[in-house]
Amino acid sequence: MLIFNKLQEQAIREERLAAWLLLTEFGMLPTTKKENKTVKTCKKLSDSFLSSGRLDAEYYQPKYDYLFSHLSEFATSTIRELTEIRKSIEPGSDAYEETGVPFIRISDMSKFGLSDTTIHLNAEDYRDVIRPQKDTILLSKDGSVGIAYKVEEPLDVITSGAILHLSLKSTDVLPDYLTLVLNSPIVRLQAERDAGGSIIQHWKPLEIENVVIPILPMQIQQEIADKIRSSFKLRKESQHLLDEAKRMVEVAIEGIA
Repeated sequence: MLIFNKLQEQAIREERLAAWLLLTEFGMLPTTKKENKTVKTCKKLSDSFLSSGRLDAEYYQPKYDYLFSHLSEFATSTIRELTEIRKSIEPGSDAYEETGVPFIRISDMSKFGLSDTTIHLNAEDYRDVIRPQKDTILLSKDGSVGIAYKVEEPLDVITSGAILHLSLKSTDVLPDYLTLVLNSPIVRLQAERDAGGSIIQHWKPLEIENVVIPILPMQIQQEIADKIRSSFKLRKESQHLLDEAKRMVEVAIEGIA
């Protein structure tokens, strides 16, 4: 367990270093300076409802103005310009089976990977439904919006309609870099602004298409991507050790029995 814990700590460290590098280059790290003042914003009708169609005050908070002002200082692209966006299906609970192709919902996904599911779909009935391919970025758009995970290898699974498949079509960004940006405050704030104002969050595909992504120099992107891949490799090694430890315990118990 000592080695397992050490690998986990190293994985977390690499991931945090990647996030720190991104936010440092973007100039978005929080400051330790405390300012005791009230921030407010005032917008004309032409700059608010008439341009956005939104009446909820949360949409016009100063933090969003700050974010987009900051983004304007960098080279940027939208998700629509960088990726091809595809949506999966929502078959309904009547189609759920105990065996077949695993059906992945948002609750089965995190930025670190996909967990096992007890829900499956008939392979023949859903043979033409898209499957995640290598470097596909899965992005949640409902409920827990803005969770992004990059697929490491082709997977024979079907995702729910609440998870979008993003496939890179531009060479301006690396897939690991884009995934980190999608999971960062840079995009989280945009998702919060777009999907706010409702009890159950729903991030519309049109809004997702227009999400602004900063394009850092390729050298920085590569450095970030290397740290992300190192983190995932360490997590995989630690999980392998844990699985081996569990197997040894099971064998020992069987031997005693």
